[in-house]
Amino acid sequence: MRATLLSLTFRWAVFLLALPLGAQLSSGDERYARLTPAEAPVVLAQFRASRLPADTCLKVTITHKPRRGEDSAPVHGLLWLGWSEAGPRVRFEARDGSGHTSYAFIAKKNAASSELWVSQQGQPAQSLKALDLGTPVAPGLLLTPFDLQLPFTHWPQADYLSTERVVGRPAHVYLAKHPQGGVPAQVRFALDRAYSAMLSAVSENAQGKALRTLQVEEFGKAGDQWLFAAVSVRDEASRDVDLLQVTHAALNLRLADEFFEPRTLNLPANLPAESQFKPL
Repeated sequence: MRATLLSLTFRWAVFLLALPLGAQLSSGDERYARLTPAEAPVVLAQFRASRLPADTCLKVTITHKPRRGEDSAPVHGLLWLGWSEAGPRVRFEARDGSGHTSYAFIAKKNAASSELWVSQQGQPAQSLKALDLGTPVAPGLLLTPFDLQLPFTHWPQADYLSTERVVGRPAHVYLAKHPQGGVPAQVRFALDRAYSAMLSAVSENAQGKALRTLQVEEFGKAGDQWLFAAVSVRDEASRDVDLLQVTHAALNLRLADEFFEPRTLNLPANLPAESQFKPL
């Protein structure tokens, strides 16, 4: 791991570390003191209101790693993170071997709603209403828009559970319930106590059985900015894993609002200048 310090500017987008829910903590360690009933909603509201200082574009590769057998050839993609007064925005494009966009989505979320549009093979964007795990962004992968949009962080019912150790750091754990009763029925996620960054998310069924886990595997630095460099998505039934790796980041961008509008989704997005991308 290159670093353990999470960037304050990536608080809403840092993806997820597995929760060791049975970890034993020292009862006298104030870092693990429970939030009061008044504090818990304030911490969650502050996390939801956190934002990037500017738009960002990430070059990524996604590799499927089955429990048995050989890894797949990497799928190359582009991930844009942005913000408007209505809340966080995400745009993603998966590219085929020829460099053409084979799959794209735009996602938006806020306290009132979560929206997702998908375009495949250059077709006009289609709105998807279900807030579920959905279909993968490329054949043979596990990764879906749900894993990158993280709609559960803004689901109306998100109850504070505990403050505990998450991969060695004090974190506040919340349980979000699916507003439409879909799959997953609930998501257990943790927020770093010091930096308010998301550290983990485990998607569960109604009985609390884990369905999939997203986990940050590595952090890196682009210029002077720390951000996630590798993220895994594990299916708990098959134990197969997808590994998303960030290779380059373009920071401090200013993207037009129409860039995150579904009518533009079937058109390949213009990339920042190559000089703007910093390697991780």
